[in-house]
Amino acid sequence: MREARVIGELPLAARRTALDAAITTVGNECGLTASKPLSFGLPVFEAFGLNRREASRHAHSKLLLTQGSDLSLEYAN
Repeated sequence: MREARVIGELPLAARRTALDAAITTVGNECGLTASKPLSFGLPVFEAFGLNRREASRHAHSKLLLTQGSDLSLEYAN
């Protein structure tokens, strides 16, 4: 078995902690402030109060359009 690479591959008990840690890192990288917690099954942009159009025009659109479950564990460290 290999180690988990994305949040969705973590055990259920560890996912919320990873999402909470990732929101800070993603916010710093994108220059945004979260308005609600990062959700496992929704795109990252939703946590920052953006809509899909705003997210797709952002300099970090690829990251913002990623599902919470598909975020790399690099953001959760």
